[in-house]
Amino acid sequence: MNTKLLTGTIGAILLLSPLAYAQEEKPSPAKTTQAKRSGMSQDMQQAIAWERAKDRAAARQARIEARHSRTGDSADRMMEDKDSGRKVKDTKAPGAKKDQ
Repeated sequence: MNTKLLTGTIGAILLLSPLAYAQEEKPSPAKTTQAKRSGMSQDMQQAIAWERAKDRAAARQARIEARHSRTGDSADRMMEDKDSGRKVKDTKAPGAKKDQ
């Protein structure tokens, strides 16, 4: 009898606990006064915070890529320094002289 009562009580608590904590979270007074002062809604503040986090992540990624690119600069320079030896004339440019 005690086991069934204990099992039923625990089952009821587990079943009803999500309902007790599913209430909408009320904003704290600090957040509401800040939103009223700045004239922005909470959604707008969250969007701005998300954009700032995205900018920080992009800056961090750029620093990482800059660190890695320093080691491979010599190979890139060697490819850029090679000259093909051919000169190309732009005959369709205004003022260009045609070879006759």
